Amino acid sequence: MPQAPTFIGRLAETVMGRRARVLGLAEPAPGFVEVDLRAEAPPGGWQPGHEIQVRATPTQGRRYSVRTVCAHDPEHVTVLAATSADGPGTRWILGLRAGAEFTVLTGRHRPLYEHGAPRLFLGDGCTLGTIDAYAGTEDLVVVEVPPDAVRPLAGPRPRYRFLPAGPAPGDALQDWLEHAAEDGELAHVDGALLLGHAQSLQRQRRTLVDHGILPRRAITTKPYWATGKQGL
Repeated sequence: MPQAPTFIGRLAETVMGRRARVLGLAEPAPGFVEVDLRAEAPPGGWQPGHEIQVRATPTQGRRYSVRTVCAHDPEHVTVLAATSADGPGTRWILGLRAGAEFTVLTGRHRPLYEHGAPRLFLGDGCTLGTIDAYAGTEDLVVVEVPPDAVRPLAGPRPRYRFLPAGPAPGDALQDWLEHAAEDGELAHVDGALLLGHAQSLQRQRRTLVDHGILPRRAITTKPYWATGKQGL
């Protein structure tokens, strides 16, 4: 969630900026918005999982991941954003309309480090677009989302397990993970990608290592937000 003076943001747009236009918006579930974009391609072209940054305010940037890239139109991409948090990124996304134009900051795609297969993916709502971009058919995917989003998100993703989030972030995932570790449900995974709430990722990694399921080198963590920090 980068923050920089306005002139630095403008300079970054000059160097790394790509023009983007909103083609349409959809609400696949309560608390989520999917944005259809036509955006100028960076070096190497758009790839699923490509990280982009937008200036949600003149001094605050927010990062998102490209969820899909159209096979027949390589500048047509989608971004899935969670809108449950009351932060600058949420307000920016909710203010978009079809036809709106803005600048995205990005460079050549740098994929997340992935170890082994099949893999375990754990994340929360703000990571779902990234998980969609990376998860394969043999991977085990478990995502913590607001309770009213479980059913509509699960419909088009029958391979995923969606857990209704409780009052504290990460608790539902942690409870599932501890039971899965004890029941042997994770014996077949060779790697893990843990995404989302920073403090929860630490607990999850510690559980996987302490139960002898995976060595630390086989676990990739990518924090998106943290308790005590400004929201998304």
